[in-house]
Amino acid sequence: MPLITSKKWWVRAFDFPHLQISFLSLIAFIALIFMVDWDNYYDIGLLILLLIALTYQYSIMHPYTPLAKKQITATRIRSSSASIRVFSANILQDNKDFERFLSVFRKANPDIVVLLEANNWWQEKLKILKEEYPYSVEYPLENFYGIILLSKLKLKDTEVKFLVDDKIPSIHGFVQLKNKTWVKLYCLHPMPPSPTENEKSLDRDAEILIIAKEIRKEDYPIIVMGDLNDVAWSHTTRMFQRISQLLDPRIGRGFYNTFHADYPLFRWPLDHLFVSDDFKLAELKRLKSIGSDHFPMFAELCHGCNREENGSPENASKEDKAEAKETIENGLEENGKSPD
Repeated sequence: MPLITSKKWWVRAFDFPHLQISFLSLIAFIALIFMVDWDNYYDIGLLILLLIALTYQYSIMHPYTPLAKKQITATRIRSSSASIRVFSANILQDNKDFERFLSVFRKANPDIVVLLEANNWWQEKLKILKEEYPYSVEYPLENFYGIILLSKLKLKDTEVKFLVDDKIPSIHGFVQLKNKTWVKLYCLHPMPPSPTENEKSLDRDAEILIIAKEIRKEDYPIIVMGDLNDVAWSHTTRMFQRISQLLDPRIGRGFYNTFHADYPLFRWPLDHLFVSDDFKLAELKRLKSIGSDHFPMFAELCHGCNREENGSPENASKEDKAEAKETIENGLEENGKSPD
């Protein structure tokens, strides 16, 4: 089902449970080995089909295991003037456990933080951080798509944009490292395909791909962070990487599943961090629960800290570029906007 390119929500939902499907397929495969009638071609055929399914599922999952080569190399350099500590969390608009959030947040001690689903209640609570985080971009909403960016580091040219849907904001701007390097920052939270929000993935995919194309024009170091409402291995996210040429620190390290915090057997990596090739990774971790349905993500990055080369995504094909163009145009047109 994930191989089908339909944008309908019920088709795209099958992008998510690869790990769960792999586990069930493995159980079925092992059980069938002990039950198979080796003289029965039907049984043997079923066993072969299960093996093919397992191989396919593993090929999707493999990059996000420690068995794969790391896409971003590690650095031991910590807390330097070239470092930046980032914190991203979908806090859940209805979550009122601010003290629990604050405890996790203070232990992480980030330089910049993006909070998604932030409403007026959360904006008011966050005022106690103003002295520590003097720079901010705040766009609280009551529709589960409010967004707040707080920073210890200087910000400039910040904008709240509505790339596809006029109800879905994103934050764009620059953050200055302590060594005076400016980094372009994108904070995103596109709407997911679902029967209750958007019957198609078109808006989400268009927003993600608009950012990918914009990044190709940038000469600055890049950080993209937020809840993309898509998994790391989906067709759209992988195409985003090929077009933007940004790196995923999870590759070669683990899944870092962030949603759903309350259901361990049904978790997916929906909260993302992508960076340009000039960054190395000092630390990446999923933090403890803050009372939301998402876990927060934390990373410490170092800009130009060692000479060891990173890996790289595949290059975008002509088909990728054509599909991205079509997706963006269709997404904008459906929302009454004209493509540039």
